[in-house]
Amino acid sequence: MKSVVLMPYCPWPAQTGTKVEMMKHLEMLKSLGSCTVASAQGRPVGFGWTKEARQELIRQGYTLIFREEALGGKTPMQWLGMAYGAFCKALKMNKAFGHANPYHRFAFSEIWWREVTRGADLAVMQYGFWVRFKTACPQVIILHELLSNYHWGGTRQETRELRQANLVIVVGHDEEQALLERGLQNVIWSPPAVPPMNLPLSPEVGIIGTMDPQNLEGLSWLEKATYGEPPIVFVYGSMAKVVTAPFLKPIGRYEERFEPYRHCGIFLLTRDDRPGLQIKAVEALACGRAIVARKGSMRGLPVGKGAWIEVNSPGEMLTVAKNLRDDQKARETLAAEARRFYCQHLEEQQVLFRLREAYKRLADKAC
Repeated sequence: MKSVVLMPYCPWPAQTGTKVEMMKHLEMLKSLGSCTVASAQGRPVGFGWTKEARQELIRQGYTLIFREEALGGKTPMQWLGMAYGAFCKALKMNKAFGHANPYHRFAFSEIWWREVTRGADLAVMQYGFWVRFKTACPQVIILHELLSNYHWGGTRQETRELRQANLVIVVGHDEEQALLERGLQNVIWSPPAVPPMNLPLSPEVGIIGTMDPQNLEGLSWLEKATYGEPPIVFVYGSMAKVVTAPFLKPIGRYEERFEPYRHCGIFLLTRDDRPGLQIKAVEALACGRAIVARKGSMRGLPVGKGAWIEVNSPGEMLTVAKNLRDDQKARETLAAEARRFYCQHLEEQQVLFRLREAYKRLADKAC
């Protein structure tokens, strides 16, 4: 099977949840045959294509094609899109980048996309901004976030254009349901594929986050807690450098993916209620951690009856975390429910098997 994947930016190194998801699909497609990555080296949308990143992806077996190699300079519509993006960023209009926003919409050309997918068995797009482009082969859209759930612009155009895709893959379980309710038939849910880990269940409390605005908002929310003697919370990831509360102990960078879960048996998830499934939520479940989650932070997962404890305030979160730290039996019970939920809904090999079969079925129809 020959596939071509449109990537708005470089997925390597996979240091964020979205990039991990991007690589999951690339690795799956490469396992089924040749895989070409089509992208942009610079704005609009393109970034991260360092010499080292290009060499690494080529070493892994991917062919790379860039917009600039065929089109040269920017088109008037791309300049317009870049002006729009700069204007919205300056005014902090973060919800202005919905499905039809000009910054993303005009970043690539349909003529170019038709050319790079010529002779392919499958055309895959990471994000749905360009789903309106026509191809001779079946087309798959991977939605890392259902944009109309958060951004301005509504659902009508997004829904109409997504109907043109042969298959739409969503990361969030609730997004699958939303699209089915809109009348789409060609939708499947593919959550992050995280291997199960058998780790000791220590009484330590941890939290993970990058400098992403959503993570920083969650950190600020937690630091507002008023609590007499809160438990020490170990902070992993780049957001550790901005902690201010005395009960937060910054750890920062870590080399091994599961190191935070190895050290901490209790994990806090503090993101507010917005679209998208956090990969760290899946990791915590796969590691069988005792999870305390801010209301809405486990969004994107099926209903978890007893697999985590949901709280409404930072004070309540620290109270529950302290109780779990001091009560080994309660901690073990909650962790066992997390592992049970993972096995039922998120088991890595099942996630990958379903994804592989979906890609194979679609490619087989084209033959």
